[in-house]
Amino acid sequence: MIPFGRFFAIALTALAVLTATDVRAQNYPSQDIHMVVGFPAGSGADVYARYFANKLQALSKVNVLVENKPGAAASIAAEYVARAKPDGYTIFIAGSDSFGAPLYIFKKPPTDARKDFTYISPVVSQAFLLAVPADAPYKTVAELTAAMKAKKDKGSYAATNNTAIILGETYRQSAGLETVQVNYKTNVDYVNDLLGGRIDFVMVDPVFGTARIRDGKMRALAVSTAQRIKALPDVPTMQEAGIPGVDMNQWWLIAAPAGTPAPVVEKLNGWFTEIGKMDETREFLGKNGVEPWTASAAETSALIQKEIANWERYVRIAKIEPQ
Repeated sequence: MIPFGRFFAIALTALAVLTATDVRAQNYPSQDIHMVVGFPAGSGADVYARYFANKLQALSKVNVLVENKPGAAASIAAEYVARAKPDGYTIFIAGSDSFGAPLYIFKKPPTDARKDFTYISPVVSQAFLLAVPADAPYKTVAELTAAMKAKKDKGSYAATNNTAIILGETYRQSAGLETVQVNYKTNVDYVNDLLGGRIDFVMVDPVFGTARIRDGKMRALAVSTAQRIKALPDVPTMQEAGIPGVDMNQWWLIAAPAGTPAPVVEKLNGWFTEIGKMDETREFLGKNGVEPWTASAAETSALIQKEIANWERYVRIAKIEPQ
């Protein structure tokens, strides 16, 4: 049995710690916030990060600094954030696949999305594009499929992230192709190969893809969601193009290390909700082929749990072996 005096001292210490934590949370933020992104400067992810960091800075009245930590499909950035101090000064902007996929694509996942993060808010909803060079002879998915069947294992496509890998493999299996997947670290890395005809097609995020479409370098043949997107209303869905069962929305969200105080989470959620409802945000994201998305912290956490379950199915369908 603990002596009363010692018990009282322990209780006072615990109360002091809780009080100090609560005070820090109530005074949040009082220093720079670091927004970590798992892809390099100039990528679609970086575009999101810098836009939301700029808006968050205006609302929070402190500097919000973007830190690019590319590599391993954003797992390097995810691990960095998961190991950071849970005080709200290190946050992570990432695609939902960065949380849902690692448990199934790595033999030893660097993070566990079920316990290593606190989920704050979704920010973006986006479809991926099945795209080809603008001067490619095929104008539809059916024409691309016919060409890839003729090329057999001489055909190839580029992938730079988990979503692109799953979509590419789903299309390959559904269409009965022998096409080879070629992995690149970033979108920029494959552009010359795609435009030079060394890669036949790509599954690409809409930020990078729509920019290349506007530049006259790429043509979109289909989108990955069940509904067409506002930025490219004439581009059919993959289901409409004859690839059944494809409905993948790679949404982006804000997360923080597990244990981040609830008052901090609620404050951040309020700010990101405010940003998502701005006309400027809708206009900016719309130009890049995506739409803003807001939800409560609890709803975001529930969405991630669903995403984790979905990725188990995606990986099984695509027959991806953990690396």
